Amino acid sequence: MPDQEASLNLSSAFAVRGKEALETQYDEWAETYDEDNAAMGFRLPILATAFFARWVPTGGKILDAGCGTGLAAENLHILGYRDLVGIDLSNNMLKKAHEAGVFSEVRKMVMGEPLDFTSNSFSGAIVTGVFTEGHAPPSSLDELIRVVKQGGYIVFNVRDDIYEHHGFRKKMDRLEVDGLWKLAEKSDRFRPFTISEPHVIARLFAYEVTS
Repeated sequence: MPDQEASLNLSSAFAVRGKEALETQYDEWAETYDEDNAAMGFRLPILATAFFARWVPTGGKILDAGCGTGLAAENLHILGYRDLVGIDLSNNMLKKAHEAGVFSEVRKMVMGEPLDFTSNSFSGAIVTGVFTEGHAPPSSLDELIRVVKQGGYIVFNVRDDIYEHHGFRKKMDRLEVDGLWKLAEKSDRFRPFTISEPHVIARLFAYEVTS
C-alpha cells in the first residue's frame, strides 16, 4: 500500500488554486516530495527523459520548466546532458533542485507568465507533471516556443482530462496550424503513478519548434 500521506500531499497540490497557494503547497511539500513520489510509483520523470533523449541531442542548453526537486534533470544528467537550467515557482523546491548538483542554474519563475530568458535560448525544454489539475495553463506553451530555438524540441506530458477539457488540445492544435511547432511524437496513454492514483492518466508529447 502506498503511503497515505504521500497521496494526500498530491491531492492537496491538485486541489489548490492560484499561484500563491500553489507556491505555499510546494514549499511545504519539498522536504518529502521525492520520498512521497517514490512511494506512489511515480515513473513520469523516467519516461519523459527517455522520450526527450529520442529527439534532443546532448550538448545544448536545456530548460527544465517546473523542475521541482530535479527528478527529470537528474535522469538527463545521467544520460549526458550537462547545461541544465531549472525554473520553478517554489523556493524550497529550487533549493532541493540546487542540492541535486545537476543544474548549471536554477531560477524562480512561474509557468504561464513571461519567462526571464531571451528568445531562442535553449536547444530543448522538458516539462513533467506541470500540465495537470490547477497548475500551469495552456498559454505556458507560447513562452516555451519563444525560448526554444527553431529546430529544437519541447517534450511534456499532459493529463488526459486536462488535455481534453482545459484547453490544451485546442491550444496545441492552434500552435501547429499557425506554423509555430509540429508534432514529432505522441505516446500512448499511461499511468504516471504505478502504485497509487489509478485515475490519473497522461500522454507524452514531443513537438519541434518551427518558427
